[in-house]
Amino acid sequence: MRILNAIHAQGIGGVDQVFRNYTEVLTQNLSGGGHEVALLISKNGNENYQAKKIFKLRNFSQVFDFLHLLWIAICFRPDVIICHSNRVMKWMRFLPIKSVGVNHGISFKNSLHCDFVISINQQIADLVVAAGFDKAKSLVLPNVIKIDQKFCEKKLKSPLVIGIYGRLEPRKGFDILLKACGILQKNAEQKYRNFRVKIGGFEVPGSYGWHNIKDLAKECDIYEKCELVGTVLDKKKFFEDVDIFCVPSREEPFGLVILEGFLFSILVISSESDGGRFLIKDEENGLLFANENPEDLAAKIIKILDNPEIYSSLTKQAFLRLEKDFSFNFLSKEFVRILEIISK
Repeated sequence: MRILNAIHAQGIGGVDQVFRNYTEVLTQNLSGGGHEVALLISKNGNENYQAKKIFKLRNFSQVFDFLHLLWIAICFRPDVIICHSNRVMKWMRFLPIKSVGVNHGISFKNSLHCDFVISINQQIADLVVAAGFDKAKSLVLPNVIKIDQKFCEKKLKSPLVIGIYGRLEPRKGFDILLKACGILQKNAEQKYRNFRVKIGGFEVPGSYGWHNIKDLAKECDIYEKCELVGTVLDKKKFFEDVDIFCVPSREEPFGLVILEGFLFSILVISSESDGGRFLIKDEENGLLFANENPEDLAAKIIKILDNPEIYSSLTKQAFLRLEKDFSFNFLSKEFVRILEIISK
């Protein structure tokens, strides 16, 4: 099968990572063999992809880019186009080629222009069907991560290092973690005040930035305990210094960063978002706290400090869950099933 894996705006977030994962699995023929894969990216995209054919849109205008896509389709003649961005999804209604829209979040409207829809969780897939889309063509495929290392048993350091990274925007809950750490700082017992906060992230247009993070940290009286590392490019190095990784998102449809915590054998504490509840069974392979509740998050951190012996069992179970349900092997098997559905 000829597959065009398409994304318009690349970045360093979860959508680009999923695009890369799809590319690697399909290109390496892990999903059944016999596929010829090409990529469609924007002109300013990183070319560090594992694919022999890469087409680039010039970003002059939407009309010009669509005509360019039409020329690419004539040249490459794909059997299916996998769309990871809204702009490409909207164009699919004008192309006589099978298309698959990938819903990375709850904004699914543009995916309805495609012939098939892949959603990263069942809740989004149900919303797609409720909007009138054919149930037989609404598919679920959770995100995965490349497992390139073994489980490594760790012990809590002193001082404890609490980590977080992601897009610097309100829905990611940076303020919730900082407030929780402020609660720890005010605790009467010294062992709860002995911590550092390692904060990684990147700014996005129209949202708050690093100055907001600094102001929040000062308000919570923990600025001196914070290390602002900026964009996290070397995730292994980041996680090697972290004891507890927090995902305090107000909303998180999946949570690829949770899987990254699992991969690096780090205890993950997540809010009770859709992604958090899907990936973590509380007190079995991680901890969950009540959404938008810094007091409960602080209580969960204290729970680990009071019971360090459970750290290893939680992280071990998390790694086992990762291997079983969110590996490239899992993704390749699911692609065999999905491509069979599409080909019919």
